[in-house]
Amino acid sequence: MGKIGYGYGSEWQLMRFLGHHRNRLDEEIKKQIGERGDLHWLDFNFSDSDKNITGDEELKGLDFLKKLPFVSKQQQEKVKEEACKYEITGIDTRWQNWDAIFYIEDRVYLVEAKAHTKELSGSKNSERKSEDKILNYMKDLLPDLPVSKDWLKEYYQLANRLATAALLNKHGIKAKVLYLFFENGYKKISYRKINKSASKGDFKKAMEAEKKALGISGEKALDKIMARPVFIDAEGKVS
Repeated sequence: MGKIGYGYGSEWQLMRFLGHHRNRLDEEIKKQIGERGDLHWLDFNFSDSDKNITGDEELKGLDFLKKLPFVSKQQQEKVKEEACKYEITGIDTRWQNWDAIFYIEDRVYLVEAKAHTKELSGSKNSERKSEDKILNYMKDLLPDLPVSKDWLKEYYQLANRLATAALLNKHGIKAKVLYLFFENGYKKISYRKINKSASKGDFKKAMEAEKKALGISGEKALDKIMARPVFIDAEGKVS
């Protein structure tokens, strides 16, 4: 996530639904991904309120593992040990900022919240020196998917999250990446213009374009590490 928008955007909508419409959000997620049982969200960490408007800090890297009651210390150590062997800067503590993470029973979901289709793209790998190491990391963990240098380009964010989900699964931690799309979640008044929000159809097209760019459209192996997308109308409409 980037800087929180006042009254619009994925971070705003996620925080709004977690605070004001938690039951609706939880039930929609479980219904759309076909899960039962209690849904538990992991709390963020506190931060310096002088540096962050909310006084909170997103979950980063693999530190969230210690917040999962079904993950043993041995599993935590094994996951971090394997991740660190690739020598990617900060991979164990701050390589990724997670929008949100929840679990149901012993299954963990790594949430990517989006309120506009452009939020799916534009997150290229910026660590030039680590390109080969990151690519090897992805290839080793995703042998059943066509990992290529294209994974380090426009859709790098999804690529590295899929690899991390695969890493967790390898060590017995059931994990999937989950897209949480907020329809009509990007409306804001700016110079008397209202920015166009995305519909379910818009998000589906954008997600399919992303998968095609990564070469993973229709790949069965993807089902093990990526959940069905969840669509929430930010205006409260029921589809």
